[in-house]
Amino acid sequence: MKLTIAIFLCSLSIAWAQSETDEMMYQAYLQRSQALWEKALATQLKQANTTTEKLRLAFVYYSLLNGTMATQNETLFDKHVDAAKELIKELIDQNPKSGEAAAMLSGIYGNEIAYSSMKGMFLGGKSSGLADKGIKLEPASALVWRIYGTNKYYTPAAFGGDLEEAVKAFEKSISIFESKPDTLKQNWLYIDTLALLGQAYAKSGATDKAISTYEKALQQEPSFGWVKFSLLPAAKK
Repeated sequence: MKLTIAIFLCSLSIAWAQSETDEMMYQAYLQRSQALWEKALATQLKQANTTTEKLRLAFVYYSLLNGTMATQNETLFDKHVDAAKELIKELIDQNPKSGEAAAMLSGIYGNEIAYSSMKGMFLGGKSSGLADKGIKLEPASALVWRIYGTNKYYTPAAFGGDLEEAVKAFEKSISIFESKPDTLKQNWLYIDTLALLGQAYAKSGATDKAISTYEKALQQEPSFGWVKFSLLPAAKK
């Protein structure tokens, strides 16, 4: 009986910490706050013993690094990128079938290229290959489809980029997210993927779809400033 109670309390503690981290990351994303990103990371670093917890930590790293792009905070990116890559490579070594780990490493390589285009010469192929691998390994993951979509969206067409494929990937990611409504609350990845899908629609000339997608993002989060004050007004011009 004592053992059962101890296990229950441990599980409850982990679940609460993850929820707390989710909330911090969500607010960090909305507010573009370096302090909140680092607080979320520090919270998750306190519990990174099991493989599941380490995968969770990898996602927090990925989220923080992706979050630096909004403010072009390369200093914060450089502070954490090596630790993030080391952890994710360790996870891939332990479980080569982890599509989400492969996808997150792809996304981080993509961020590195965004900060330094010269790195595209030796990281571009790696990023695309890992994005493809992620889809093959975990095709039911919204995260994997979102990262595959960003790879296709931002990669130049001459090197494998494909706007139509990006749209399909973002749509697939959104569909998977929305098949699990309980995961949508305070989920920065969901609203960010809506913003990316809207941009992809706009770039492809589907303005009405872009506007409706931005409006959906604002229904989910009315204070989503990037969409409210930038993307949606631009689409309506």
